[in-house]
Amino acid sequence: MKKLLTMLCVSLSAWAAGPSGDDLVKRADEARFPSGAVSFSVKVTDKTESSEKETLYRVDTKDGDLSLVTTQAPPRLKGRKLLMRENDLWLYLPSIERPTRVSAQQRLTGEVANGDIAHTAFARDYSAEVKGISVIDKELCFELLLTARNKGVTYHSIRYWIQKRNNYPVKAEFYALSGKALKTGVYSHFQPVLGRPRMTQLVITDALKPTHQSILLYSDFKTESFDDRHFSKDRLG
Repeated sequence: MKKLLTMLCVSLSAWAAGPSGDDLVKRADEARFPSGAVSFSVKVTDKTESSEKETLYRVDTKDGDLSLVTTQAPPRLKGRKLLMRENDLWLYLPSIERPTRVSAQQRLTGEVANGDIAHTAFARDYSAEVKGISVIDKELCFELLLTARNKGVTYHSIRYWIQKRNNYPVKAEFYALSGKALKTGVYSHFQPVLGRPRMTQLVITDALKPTHQSILLYSDFKTESFDDRHFSKDRLG
């Protein structure tokens, strides 16, 4: 404990000379998802007191501005697609055969909003301010406040903790415009992915109902060469 307190004091004294909040978020983004054009799978397990269900998605993304999320399982949802172009999102349902405009805040499944899957970079959507140094699980962490750059993003603000020694994301608390706490997210299971360690598990928990959780497992990352036509609304069907 004494050693940890000493480290905390040293970190606080060096805080002002450290990286900016925006720089820290960019580094943490790289520990969450690869940049450039990539694809990956996400298995989401939604849990409540009385039920559990799984959904499998394939995500194609390019430069954090373009994303196409395709539902692969269960069979009854297969073929559903969510397209993001910057802050514009459309949902395609095979039964309707026409894209419908949706918001990043709308629920996709369980505790997961559309933007939780489609938006892969916090640095693009939020400005960041370092608020201090905290200790989480015996690790020194930068504590940041992220504020939405525009109204189209998933959350109005985020309190975000990033490990000091390696810039890994640790935890996030997500808030609505009213200031209401919506959810918490915990990042873990960092494994080698396309050249560096990245998180492969995110657990999202409802702020008011902690027994309501969505566990997101990320796998099968691949470097791609998508052109922008791959993310065209006219090609969703």
